[in-house]
Amino acid sequence: MDVLRHAEGLPALILSKADRMTERNASQVIVVGGGPVGLASALELARFGVRTVLVEKHETTSRHPKTRNFNTRTMEIAKGWGDAVYRRLRGIDTPDGWKSPIRFLHSVTGEQFGMIESKGFEGPGPGISPAKPVMSSQELIEEILLDAARATGLVDIRFGTEAIELLKGADPSDTEVALRVVDRATQARETLTGVALVAADGAASPLREQLGIRLEGPKNLHHIVNCYFRADIERHIGDRKGVLLFVSNENATGVLQPLDAAGRWLCQITVKSEEWSLDTFTHRRAREWIRAAVGVDDLEPDIISLGLWKLNATVAERLVQGRVLLCGDAAHQFPPTGGLGVNTGLQGMHNAMWKLAHYVRGQAEWPLVETYDTERREVSRRITSQSLENSVNVQRIFAAAAGGGDSGLSTEEVVTVSRRYGNHLGVEFGAAYASTAVVADGTQVPEVADPYADYVQAATPGCRAPHVPLNRGDAELSTLDLVGASFTLLAAPAGQAWCTAAAEASGHLGTAVDCYRIGAAGLTDHGGFVQAYGLHDDGAVLIRPDGYIAWRSPSGPADAGDLRKALSQILA
Repeated sequence: MDVLRHAEGLPALILSKADRMTERNASQVIVVGGGPVGLASALELARFGVRTVLVEKHETTSRHPKTRNFNTRTMEIAKGWGDAVYRRLRGIDTPDGWKSPIRFLHSVTGEQFGMIESKGFEGPGPGISPAKPVMSSQELIEEILLDAARATGLVDIRFGTEAIELLKGADPSDTEVALRVVDRATQARETLTGVALVAADGAASPLREQLGIRLEGPKNLHHIVNCYFRADIERHIGDRKGVLLFVSNENATGVLQPLDAAGRWLCQITVKSEEWSLDTFTHRRAREWIRAAVGVDDLEPDIISLGLWKLNATVAERLVQGRVLLCGDAAHQFPPTGGLGVNTGLQGMHNAMWKLAHYVRGQAEWPLVETYDTERREVSRRITSQSLENSVNVQRIFAAAAGGGDSGLSTEEVVTVSRRYGNHLGVEFGAAYASTAVVADGTQVPEVADPYADYVQAATPGCRAPHVPLNRGDAELSTLDLVGASFTLLAAPAGQAWCTAAAEASGHLGTAVDCYRIGAAGLTDHGGFVQAYGLHDDGAVLIRPDGYIAWRSPSGPADAGDLRKALSQILA
């Protein structure tokens, strides 16, 4: 008999070695996967006071930086995890000048034959968001998220623990989940129980396989070696800074990615399937490739790690089954040509976790959680499709530059039609949700020239709440800063009665609604709120905890019954 290791505040249990059963708080959520999306899921649930147990089969967080970009919308989400987390993430950002452009070169020191200004990586600027994007590396990002999750006191983190069988939770009739896990060091087994499970267990996702959920879209398009290394490339670049340096010559074809503008780099190398092995593609091969890509024969790269992955462009056929939610790479896999993989995962997670938290706390029914699939799967499909198109366009650019293109376009023309790469503000900010978690008001989202690349703020229900700068005393803040873990009602200057209506609706439904009257004493508006939110002076708008508009009444009089009805629909 053993004493089970336990989180602070939870009782230790005496259990058999063969198959231990842990009885914990019935309201806990199990999270499988300790990457950025899994850690963020636990961190987000902690905002709502929901306990999680997070299991990760590896002994530590990542040492290999598979991703590096937290875009502006993701950093808006990070603001919700507290100032300290946001500042730490901002502190690992690359210096100015390294987020644009995307360059196409024969080698880093050779001829440049194309360039795309990638404003999406630089962010939309203070007119759209007070947050700023971060370009860094996954291992540093995960360290920050891990520290933040531990600091909540609500996350029981188990490294070296592998999920081996989902015992309960796959069927729609199930009301809880049970997951058998094994400690990889001791081989001790344990069964975790909870009210729901977040499967953030990666592209191969054993949990997705157990659930029998198919991936839709092309798979195994390319075999890629990911190489993390140190080299003094910066001194050879001169004024050719950029976020992505695509190279193509007879000895090297692929992309170089700066991680800190101080010698840490990542490169992605497409190889033949028979060479897709670390026994074949060795450190020596990687060094030779890097020298050819940079165009400096005596460069001495220090190879830190190599990784293998296959390029897929797939989305799961459903994101929710039973009491299990697929998030991150378990839900969708993108070609890296877009920089939206981890961001789409995190933004989908953010959509799902407030709904799950309200369910766990008894404030909503399960159909609210199921709107995660309704709202995010099509967004994921759009991004996957464009990321694949970006990958194809890169090959067209290379072919045109080599004089072998079959499109009939010049290199310059192919680069021009590839402008969506790195210009993605439309899908980053412009998703317009239509589900039972949104009360439509008959208005339409403003049309833009390119819904993938272009974004105009709108307060149409289902859209991200617009950023409007405000002042509280001497402090500057945004309407976005007013949105917390509760629903938020923003009332126009003459909409005081809406705050009374919100209190009545909140009390009736048992769901907190924070209310702010923009332009009231202590909350100064500079004249932009009413216009940005499409309100009259006595109107109001209800914002979900994920920062999206749930309901809007352009004008008064305030009606607690109308607001209560809207909340009842949203909470199912």
